[in-house]
Amino acid sequence: MMEIEAKTLTPTESTNRRTVAEIYSALATGNMEAFEERLAPNVKWTVIAGAGSGGTFYGRHRIVGMALAPIAADWADFEVTPFELTPAGDKLFVVGEYRGVHRASGKVGAARFVHVWHLRDGLAQRFETVYDSHAMWRATQ
Repeated sequence: MMEIEAKTLTPTESTNRRTVAEIYSALATGNMEAFEERLAPNVKWTVIAGAGSGGTFYGRHRIVGMALAPIAADWADFEVTPFELTPAGDKLFVVGEYRGVHRASGKVGAARFVHVWHLRDGLAQRFETVYDSHAMWRATQ
């Protein structure tokens, strides 16, 4: 992950950055219990653009089902890498990439994403998928 340069993080921003890094780590290792623990029970997920499942979804279980089931169906050896985490108060902007073996073609591929997390008290209250190129998967090998 890239480090933030020339900006001192507030304690809230530092906690939020750590929380979101833990969310992606749990996702990458398939630890759904740890993933869910970092989401507020009534967390709201809004898919804004670039993904097949547009709309707004509520609750931990719904998000896990809507966000992770398609990834598991399409990808083997799944990895998620947040390249840049930029805190801004109670929000955290994340730019990253999914990688894995595309089940349909057997080729290694990648997809880009831009997420915005809204956090309070160490839990994700809202999650926005601003951009997700998962539907436009591209082969890298």
